[in-house]
Amino acid sequence: MAGRTETWLVAAGLVLGGCGSEVAVEPEAAPLASQAQKEQAYDPGAGWNLVWQDDFGGTGLNAANWNVLTSNHDPVTNNCNFGTGELEFPRAQNVTVSGGKLILTAERTTDGPYDSRCAGYGPRSFYSGRIHTKGKVERRYGKLVASIKVPSGYGMWPAFWTLGANISNVGWPASGEIDILEWHSNEPSWMKVATHSSNGVQHWGSGANRGYSLADAFHIYEVEWAADRMVFKLDNQVRANADFFHNDPAFQQSHYILLNLALGGNWYNNTSPAAVDLPLGQRKTMEVEWVRWYQAGSSSGVSLANPGFEADMSGWSTWSPNGTEAADFSETYNGGHSGSYHLSHWTNATPFEVWTFQAVSGLASGNYKVRAWVRKGGSFELARIQAKTCGSCAPAFTELGTYGAWTLVESPAISVTGGYLELGFHTRATTGNGANFIHMDDVELVRL
Repeated sequence: MAGRTETWLVAAGLVLGGCGSEVAVEPEAAPLASQAQKEQAYDPGAGWNLVWQDDFGGTGLNAANWNVLTSNHDPVTNNCNFGTGELEFPRAQNVTVSGGKLILTAERTTDGPYDSRCAGYGPRSFYSGRIHTKGKVERRYGKLVASIKVPSGYGMWPAFWTLGANISNVGWPASGEIDILEWHSNEPSWMKVATHSSNGVQHWGSGANRGYSLADAFHIYEVEWAADRMVFKLDNQVRANADFFHNDPAFQQSHYILLNLALGGNWYNNTSPAAVDLPLGQRKTMEVEWVRWYQAGSSSGVSLANPGFEADMSGWSTWSPNGTEAADFSETYNGGHSGSYHLSHWTNATPFEVWTFQAVSGLASGNYKVRAWVRKGGSFELARIQAKTCGSCAPAFTELGTYGAWTLVESPAISVTGGYLELGFHTRATTGNGANFIHMDDVELVRL
């Protein structure tokens, strides 16, 4: 979110936190489509390895991934109002996790909050939420993708973006900035994208036009970042009007992620708080279903038996502590992620526990992950994708969330030194509920 002015196509001053001069582009034709909502499915394509994700399960933000800002002074960048004259005061109460989603909430206030370090800028007119991964998740290159719903209304400025991890030392824009999503109410069908640095093309911008307003519905926002090029996409269908080609040191280093719901500021021509479409007593939210970072990778070179369950349960074993192995079967109901079949764990309102696994021998020593596509609904006491190096060993596992659409899930890395690995899915439902189901497909073993 680098320094903005009245509209997206007007050059901005060199201030931290927003976009500068950007390339004017003609809106591209984009198909109209239904905005009926469900969890957004995303396939990174062949050759991509999921290396980090947050699916916002549980009831609170994962502190191992995120920092929450609680002031209009940013201690990382050491500036007030984020260099863009924004009108909000971030605080922890406006950052929540519920129903498998991160929720950043904006609301008007008459409290007049401000940080004493920013006293010269006057009080803020809104509370909102702002988080980042500095010092916790910092990576270079790959696909950075999120499923996000932005709020409608004049003055809303939601953003999904990155800053160079060295920003505290070199400042902005030398650190580099990648804006994957910025939204402006004057052009609601556009995902605005931009980059900023101090070298070469200092400020570049483009966008992708969906053909209808992006607000109040989930969409997938993506950048594919390489050493010399960035490609931006919307909903894995609409590509931004231009790719960004570069040879810039700012984009050869690790970046950290930011998610925030700003209000007003210089992108809205420093509009008055009264003009912002958020009446006192009402709230608007930016919601995030998931954030994922993929990097180019390859499979382990080990071919798993029947990874898509097209040959019934051939190649797979099932363990159950209570005789409920029948809850584990291959089926065609609702189709597979690819092919016709997938694995299901389900019974008709009967409790069950099953561990579906495949034993692999002869592995080269190294670190591995298990990757699979998953759909899941209902309530489980235990639901995991996991791997372990012996039958009685403790597993490395990822707890499965609720996935309305096919979703790529990975286990944590597990070190293999003895050549042997058991990999698969372990689920337990201790109360009978026919709504409890898990579908799994296209299992892969990945060597890191």
